[in-house]
Amino acid sequence: MNKEQILAAFAPQVVEEPVKALGGATVRFRELSGAARDALYDSAKSGGGNSGFEATLIAATVVDENDTPMFSEDDVTAMRSGRAPLLEELSQIAMRLNALGQRAQEEASKN
Repeated sequence: MNKEQILAAFAPQVVEEPVKALGGATVRFRELSGAARDALYDSAKSGGGNSGFEATLIAATVVDENDTPMFSEDDVTAMRSGRAPLLEELSQIAMRLNALGQRAQEEASKN
């Protein structure tokens, strides 16, 4: 492989996943870039607890059919005040796809 091919491989992938809490509807998730992951970790340090982290992760990863983020920082509060099962399911999918969290680290250590 050459340099350009390797750099092209760094482009975040988009994956469609069914969401049970949305009646099985498909939602598109984009992998985080390195910079987006750093921003996510920085936002987690500022407080907001689990729901703040989960909503921020959803806002950073859920995209529309044009791969444009569907949510902004302004939507995080609305997500946090909504249904906890939906918040948890969407964030768990995003965490799995981005290899975030305890479970992902345990899986990585097995390989």
